[in-house]
Amino acid sequence: MGYLRNIKLQYVISFVRALLPAYVIERLFWQERGMTVQLMVLCGVVYALTVMLLEVPGGMLADRFGRKPMILLSYVLAAGEFIFTVFAHSFGMFALAMIAAGMSDALFNGSENALLYDSLLTEQKQGRFEKTLGKVNSLDSAGSMVAMLCGSVLANSFGFELNYFISAGSLVVALLLSLGLKEPPLVTKNENEVLGTFKQAKQALKLFHVKHSVLMLCLSGMVLGAALSQMDEFYQLILYGAGLPVIAFGIVGAVLTASRVPGNLLAHKLKQRLSYRSVLNAIFVVNIVGYLALFFARSAWAVAPIAVISFAAGITDPLIMGYLHHETESHMRATVESFASLGLQFLTMLVGLLFGWVSTRYSIFAGFVPLGVICAIWLVVFQVGRSKKKAG
Repeated sequence: MGYLRNIKLQYVISFVRALLPAYVIERLFWQERGMTVQLMVLCGVVYALTVMLLEVPGGMLADRFGRKPMILLSYVLAAGEFIFTVFAHSFGMFALAMIAAGMSDALFNGSENALLYDSLLTEQKQGRFEKTLGKVNSLDSAGSMVAMLCGSVLANSFGFELNYFISAGSLVVALLLSLGLKEPPLVTKNENEVLGTFKQAKQALKLFHVKHSVLMLCLSGMVLGAALSQMDEFYQLILYGAGLPVIAFGIVGAVLTASRVPGNLLAHKLKQRLSYRSVLNAIFVVNIVGYLALFFARSAWAVAPIAVISFAAGITDPLIMGYLHHETESHMRATVESFASLGLQFLTMLVGLLFGWVSTRYSIFAGFVPLGVICAIWLVVFQVGRSKKKAG
C-alpha cells in the first residue's frame, strides 16, 4: 500500500474537518453581535491580508520542511478561530479570529494537495489526482451537509455558541487523525539539493510566466473563486432576506453543498472528453447567469441559482488544481499553489469590498450584480488570451 494509505486517511480527515456546524449560522451570529455587512467584509479583508502575507512563506515552508507539520499547525490555528469567535463582541475580536483563520489557511493551502499529489506520484498513480481530489472534496461536502443539518437544529434549540465549541472539537479530532499521515519524498528533486528562499520563489513564479496555459487557468479559477466566496459567505443573509426561518438554513445549506458533489465526481471525466477551455467557458456562463438571477430571485427561489453555481464550483476545483499540479514539479508544488492562492485572496479582497459596498448601499441581492459583470468581463479576456497556448 505504501503512501496510498495517506489517501484513505485524507478521505476520513476531509469528512471530519468539515463537521463545522458554526458555519450554518455564522453570519447570523456575527449580526447578533452587532456586525454589519460592511464590518463583516472588513473582517474578510483582515483575513485576506493575513493569508496574503503568509501564503507563499507557508507554501515554501511546506516544500522545505514537510507538508504534514504545516497541516498539523493549521488545525491548531483553525480551532483557535472558533474559540476566539465565541468570545467576540467587537470588531477587534472578530478580526483576531480572522487572523487565526488566515494563518491556518495560509499553512494549509497547498500543503494538503501537495501531499495528496506526491502520495499518488510516489506510487505512479498521479493520473488519478483529479478523481481522488474530487472524492476528497465530496467527502468534505458530505461532512458539511451533516454539520449544516445538525447545526441548524442545535442553534434553534441551544443557541449559537454551542456550534462553535463543536466545530473546534471537530478540528482537534482532524488534528489527531493527521498525525497518522506519512510524508512522501520529493520524488522529482535530489534530496541533497536545497533551493534558497529567493530562488525557490523565483522558480515557482517562473512557471506562470513560461506556461501561459497555467497562468490563464489559474486566473480563471481566481475570478470564479473570488465571486463564489461572496456567495458562500453571505447566502445565509440571502435566505434571511427571502424570509426563510433559521431552522431551514441547515436544510438549504445541505442541499447547496450536495449540489457540489456531482461536479466533484464528474470533473475527471469531463477532462477526458472535453478541453479545459470548453468546460471553463460553460462554467463562466453558468456563473454569469446565476449571479444575475440572484438579483431578481428575492424569494426562496434564490436557492435555485445558488445550487447551479455550486454545481459548477464542484467541477472547477479538481479541474484547475489537477492541471496546476500536473505541470508542477514536486519540490515546489506547495509553493506554486500558494502563489495561486495568494492571487485568489487578493482578488477576493477587492471583489469583497465591492460586494460589501453595493450590498450596504442597496441590498444583499444587488451585491451579486457586479459578480456577474466581473465573470462576464473575464470570459471575454479568457477568449482573447487563448492566442498563446490552448489549455485543453
